[in-house]
Amino acid sequence: MHGQADLFASEPKPAAEGPSEEVVRIMRARLQATLALVRAAEDMPWDDHLAIIREDNAFRYGKDLLPAAEAAALWAAFDVEMDRLYAVMNARLAAEAPE
Repeated sequence: MHGQADLFASEPKPAAEGPSEEVVRIMRARLQATLALVRAAEDMPWDDHLAIIREDNAFRYGKDLLPAAEAAALWAAFDVEMDRLYAVMNARLAAEAPE
């Protein structure tokens, strides 16, 4: 049994490669477009609460494909705009609520 390979030994895994430049370029463009949309919006640009969550999550996880400093700057700007839009949306909903 000396020459037999260990069937349960784990093989070293290659280092994880980052996303391709094309993927980074596409995600950067998408995040910048979403940021431009929320900056220009006077009220939440998505009517459906699930759409709001989906867009927030897409931004939150999409930014991780970018270089760290760029991702942090985009996220900070997006977060400020979303806080503003949530405040506008909540004020509108409160005003529309029956007493």
